[in-house]
Amino acid sequence: MSDDRSADEQLPAPLSDEPGRTRLAVSPVQRQLAIRVGAASVIGVITGIVVLALEHAVDDVLEVLFEQPAWVPAAVVVSGLLVTALLVQTIGGRSSATTELYVEEYHRREPSVETKHAPGRLLAAFTTLASGGPLGMEGPAVYTGTAVAAFARQRWAAVLGDAYHAMLIAGAAAGIAAVFKAPAAGAIFAMEVPFRGRLAGERILPAIFGSATGYLTMASIDGVKPEAELPLVELTYGRAFGSVILGVIVGVAAIGVIALVERAEHVTTTRSPWVRAVVAGLALATLYAIGRAATDEPVALASGNSVIDWAIEPDHAVGLLVLVFVLRAAGPAIAIAGGGVGGLFIPLMAAGAVIGRLFADALGAEDVALYVIVGASTMLGAGYAVPLTAVVFVAEYTGQAGLIVPGLLAVATMRLVVGRRSVSPAQRP
Repeated sequence: MSDDRSADEQLPAPLSDEPGRTRLAVSPVQRQLAIRVGAASVIGVITGIVVLALEHAVDDVLEVLFEQPAWVPAAVVVSGLLVTALLVQTIGGRSSATTELYVEEYHRREPSVETKHAPGRLLAAFTTLASGGPLGMEGPAVYTGTAVAAFARQRWAAVLGDAYHAMLIAGAAAGIAAVFKAPAAGAIFAMEVPFRGRLAGERILPAIFGSATGYLTMASIDGVKPEAELPLVELTYGRAFGSVILGVIVGVAAIGVIALVERAEHVTTTRSPWVRAVVAGLALATLYAIGRAATDEPVALASGNSVIDWAIEPDHAVGLLVLVFVLRAAGPAIAIAGGGVGGLFIPLMAAGAVIGRLFADALGAEDVALYVIVGASTMLGAGYAVPLTAVVFVAEYTGQAGLIVPGLLAVATMRLVVGRRSVSPAQRP
């Protein structure tokens, strides 16, 4: 924060109440900043706890689900979307919005989130994700932070003053940090996603404290091991040039993925929720059956974390990789059209990971994991128009800062191709 005040006005002046004792005056600005930082930290802890509870519940159910005979997940994903539709229409506020709600709320002058719908919306997220819907935890995580911030604003409006938007950022940052073990990426995502290619930088402190406390809450429960462990990657000119070319390819593919999501969002406004749930559920069951027959794994369902690992494995035929990309590009769009409650963070990465693997195979490269991870992060940056988040995330996700340079090159060239397209119509330039 900068203005034209003199240094004397900006610094607290020493005061003396008693001989030999001094204290510092606390300005209203400092007091308000302390309140914001404290509130952001509390919001971060609460968000982290709720998000981790939801994530563990989803993972436990999916682990059991995918051990069942092949027909069971196909049936469950259909019923899951029907139950989700029932929850959304009755106690979820008649909306499946999660990350999009955060973006819209950030741009409103007055709070509009109805916290009474939060339990129903989160329960609907559970039924979507735990039934195998190919969406991600980032949506419910960001929504949780938004709802916690809105609740704090309702209860302590007099104390928080005009800090509501800062608290929204803190909550969203905490949600991302808790889910993905990526505190820096969480803070940047929360500030970057309301816009396309720029930051809400004036609220950086609440974002940092919200993300840090959300991450520490996660770390105290799950530990701090990186999500993906890769062999140490050495940057070479060849890999740098390859990352540039991969950025162009991912950018072209991202245009198609974004178009699919836009079409799915349009369908949600023109068809009955019950019809959409049935048709989308049957479509997802079909995609699951195709993917299971081709790979013997449930590559078409769930968020796509397993697909990123699968893409790194050796000996995948080109035709099989193309098929899995189609499944992972179509599945999330179908789930959105069916009213599923979830995010696109990991689903986008899964699609990008497969493109990265195809590119590595075309080059005959030995460092397959490098291009898989760079492709995944670049698709994330393309989908949400969050290039900085994508670059930081790739380092935190793998625990390798050396991947930042290939990520930067790929994301920069991707942006030239994709322009200002995004899966989020509520974002502002």
